Amino acid sequence: MRGFPKHLNTKQDYENCLKDYPEETKAKLKNLLESRFIWQDKEIIESGNEGIEDSTHRVVEIENHDKMQQELVEDVNAEIFRLGFTVEEVEGLIND
Repeated sequence: MRGFPKHLNTKQDYENCLKDYPEETKAKLKNLLESRFIWQDKEIIESGNEGIEDSTHRVVEIENHDKMQQELVEDVNAEIFRLGFTVEEVEGLIND
């Protein structure tokens, strides 16, 4: 292998690359942490109600000019979990 790999497909790949490419691997680990959240539909907002908008809630327009309340939640199927990492493990690897 020459240089930093294009794809890291297993937990072991990340652990191996930390030795030779610490900065690049830590950047990929940070991306795993950040990409573990998704916007999930909660409810259709009734007319006259504006909904909640903050860092973890948003309102989006859907068909027929209706609005949908969405919430930012942790995705149990995110790549970080598929690889077998926990949030604490990844934060520990980044901070080492």
